Amino acid sequence: MSTPTTAFHSIQTISMNMSGGNGTEEDIDDWNYEWNFPFSVILAAILSISAFLAVVGNSMVLTVVIRHRGMRTRTNLFLVNLAVADLLVGAAVVPFAITTLIEGKWIFGPVNGTFCSINGWLNCFCLVASIHTLMYISVHKHYSITRPLGSHFKLRQILGMMAAAWVWAAVSSTITVTGLSSVRYKQGTTQCGPEYPSGIKSYVFHGIIQITNVVIPIVILTYCYTRMFMEIRAHSKRLQANSTLEQDIILAQQKKVTITLFIVLAVFVVCVLPFNLYTTYATIKKDKHFSPYLNPVAYAFLYLNSACNPIIYAFRSPSFREGYKEILCQTPHYVISDGEYRRHLALYRLVPFIMLYLFHDFARLSSTNKLICPVRDVRFHVLWFKM
Repeated sequence: MSTPTTAFHSIQTISMNMSGGNGTEEDIDDWNYEWNFPFSVILAAILSISAFLAVVGNSMVLTVVIRHRGMRTRTNLFLVNLAVADLLVGAAVVPFAITTLIEGKWIFGPVNGTFCSINGWLNCFCLVASIHTLMYISVHKHYSITRPLGSHFKLRQILGMMAAAWVWAAVSSTITVTGLSSVRYKQGTTQCGPEYPSGIKSYVFHGIIQITNVVIPIVILTYCYTRMFMEIRAHSKRLQANSTLEQDIILAQQKKVTITLFIVLAVFVVCVLPFNLYTTYATIKKDKHFSPYLNPVAYAFLYLNSACNPIIYAFRSPSFREGYKEILCQTPHYVISDGEYRRHLALYRLVPFIMLYLFHDFARLSSTNKLICPVRDVRFHVLWFKM
């Protein structure tokens, strides 16, 4: 998935000006950028597979959530946001990169034309939506973990956060393309990006984009996940002393969901890291003439992220796994949410213990001929059972 290069281009230009560099767009375009044939074919093949998996995988995620009522949990609604953004990347963004790799140049009209603007808009739109969705997920799960028995976010609040991610993504992308910045294609790249800023207004604009789409989300994500894992660790210690089954089950399922979401975030960060390294190198290099292989590889990692989330869900979520089987094998399955799945599994595991206890009490009843309640202490025996 592409990242909003506007934020990084502002830093690059400021650094270039402070260090005495005077590179321009024309200077960069005059430099001869060529990809050799094996590199273009291999990377285009990788991106094609990634786009296919992104479209198919995220379509299945959406289908599972829409088809099965039990999967329409608050967390899964946020995952729908991610799936839509990743689906857009695979269907509407990556094809531009694949074609540019094969042709060796931008063939969709002028380098600053309509299709170039659409490509630059979508690149920014999809990534900003993903970043803010991940940020809102962390806020939601932080609230659920720290208050397992308290009131959670209402549905309208969840929908409001989902809408906020899309609205700000649209605002960021639109003002990037038609506001104080403009989008064009540069040689040696596989996509269109914003021009280097000039003037105090554009620097202020790019600073706002940097703060709202990078700095604030990172701070919130770091705080929320740190607090969540601290709470999970503290709860594990409390369980050794005292616990209730209800809170135990709730926090156990929240823990697994949180770890899954953390894996999603970690994969996202890993895929973004090559692009950050690439932009850092571009910032340090004054003349902006660097290997033509850096940009395609950096963006390829971002695009690969769009195919990762459905795979993560398949390994980490029994509910999504059963939903995928239903779609691929065309066999009906009863798909329930992960929380219900674990509660049902816990009850199934408890059955032998409860039956043993009941059998023991009925044996006492037959030996003493006294009427007793065979389930009077079942709750006590349930409490010591740990999932």
